[in-house]
Amino acid sequence: MRNQIKENKEFNIISRSIDNAEKCTVIESCEDCFKVKLKNKQKYEKGESVELFAMTNKGQFYFETIIKDVEEDILSVWFPLSFKYLQRREFSRIKIEKNIELKANDKIIPAKISDISAGGLKIITNEQLELCSDYSITVNIENKEVKVIFEPIRIEADINSFISSGRFKNISNYDRISLVQYCFRKQIESNNK
Repeated sequence: MRNQIKENKEFNIISRSIDNAEKCTVIESCEDCFKVKLKNKQKYEKGESVELFAMTNKGQFYFETIIKDVEEDILSVWFPLSFKYLQRREFSRIKIEKNIELKANDKIIPAKISDISAGGLKIITNEQLELCSDYSITVNIENKEVKVIFEPIRIEADINSFISSGRFKNISNYDRISLVQYCFRKQIESNNK
């Protein structure tokens, strides 16, 4: 595990408060902990529980740990007791059933989300969307509105509907991390059932 936590490795770090979601880089490895430098200074506290994750060639490397010490934008973090490789995709994808509306020019197209990740989603519509076109959407995730541009990259025809898979464009770092955290929690909940 320690070979995944090495100098210059970039992680996403999330505390229980989504407002503290940030990118960080490992700057030093010690005997019982490692130090990360936050990309932007956030409020973290000694003893606070955090989740870190990064993409590796084996999949999404994920672990929970506790902050040992805080010095400005440098966090000392205890090495975790355990870790997981969640999946090979860059972002965790979860099944979800949620109605949304796509907006293109002045047209509104009703859709139903069948799965979502921090990178994109799969939706079902009654009319065919255009590949590589931009559609504005708003998704409500745990009482947070995520506003993004959806770009379909694959469309399949079903008997009475169309299934479009696509990616998010122009997504803010805050919204992406909100989606990452939401998908991780849902994935862990379903694995624990």
